[in-house]
Amino acid sequence: MQLPIIKLLDVSMNYDNNVIFSNINLEIEPGEIVAAKGTIGSGKTTLLNLICGIIRPTSGRIYIDKYDITKLPSDKLSALRANIFGIVPQKTNLIPEISIKQNLELPLMLNGIDKGKRNSIVNETLDKLGLISLSDRLAGTLSVGESEIVSIARSMVSDPPILLLDEPTEGLDPIISEMILSLLRGDSIMNQKTIFITTHDERILNIANRVINVKNNMNL
Repeated sequence: MQLPIIKLLDVSMNYDNNVIFSNINLEIEPGEIVAAKGTIGSGKTTLLNLICGIIRPTSGRIYIDKYDITKLPSDKLSALRANIFGIVPQKTNLIPEISIKQNLELPLMLNGIDKGKRNSIVNETLDKLGLISLSDRLAGTLSVGESEIVSIARSMVSDPPILLLDEPTEGLDPIISEMILSLLRGDSIMNQKTIFITTHDERILNIANRVINVKNNMNL
């Protein structure tokens, strides 16, 4: 039996005396696709942000691989996040004034990868996703769907073991959504990535190994 790569142990989260989560216990194994569904404001994004340490729980422990991230100081947590997670927020955070290729190079630069190797990795990623012809376009000129695909590409470029995606197909047309689904299925199967997705898209729920129904004051 594999040890979980993500483990939440008795995690509670309060905002301004409002209970968001209460005593959550959750384990996710390597290579598993887990989808979190729920209504707007149910806490899906909060759960994702807890997993990657962007916010800290009111109580409880969160383990990523062998690390208890609730005990890590901010600098070590940031370094761990850069190495272990590929994160795609609900609103893409590409830098609009630079090219697609330069946007993809950023996480590699942060990880200290030299320019020659960065160039090779980015070109390979763009080619795999059919984006090589767009590599020199400014990110600010992309459509919403193109921006989402490039954001996912950037989350994968440093080959992190865990991908976290917040509503990746929301508001996108069916063709772009299907491209994203195909991309996630392929990356999970071929590279054994663990994928945690917040969504209300039935197509994503259908490819998940497990679906969590997120509700306020949830107790898993």
